[in-house]
Amino acid sequence: MESLGRRRERLIAEVAGLPGTLVVPHRAGDLIFQDGAFAAGVYLVSQGLVVVGGYLSEEPRAVALAGRGDLLGLEAWHSITPPRYEGFARALTETELLFATADAWSRALDRPAFRELALASLADLVLDQRRLALHRDCPDRALAWALVRWGQPVAGQGQVRLEIPAGTLASILGVSRGALRQAVTCLADQGAAQQENGYIAGHLARLQDLLERTLTASAR
Repeated sequence: MESLGRRRERLIAEVAGLPGTLVVPHRAGDLIFQDGAFAAGVYLVSQGLVVVGGYLSEEPRAVALAGRGDLLGLEAWHSITPPRYEGFARALTETELLFATADAWSRALDRPAFRELALASLADLVLDQRRLALHRDCPDRALAWALVRWGQPVAGQGQVRLEIPAGTLASILGVSRGALRQAVTCLADQGAAQQENGYIAGHLARLQDLLERTLTASAR
């Protein structure tokens, strides 16, 4: 069975090769699209980390992250005219996106192999939300999963890091800031993660082992 990482790499290569695809760089903090803007096309993250959110009582609220190989701006596929983005997307780190128009995506989806890749990516988005919801009753487990899923690799060190404001991460995990601090402390006590200069660093193998042990225990 093809690995998740390999499948994402294939999707990036396919989208990069679509006619008219644009490479769109963003600096950390840049707004990618705003709520209500015309949804001209769909983005694919090729590098970096993006926060996606919406508005609750006119206050912005982060609800998800998108990393390498993840899709953004699916509202462009809506049948309503004109399609508009429902929420916002903002770069958390130096980010590179691939942008293709809805028409280019539509033509590409006529190809079975490309359609299979796109559907698998959509399934990943749904499953990510389900997995995160399952971990919400245990903040340290939710944080461990987020580090494994969205952490940016540190070359040659077997580590990943999440460069994300604490309030944003707490919102995505569905926990309070206090619970997030306790989760970091809990993972640090197990030698799996630590807070460093405004970001959270994790030891990938230890995080994966922790999640595997939790999964095994819950299956008993």
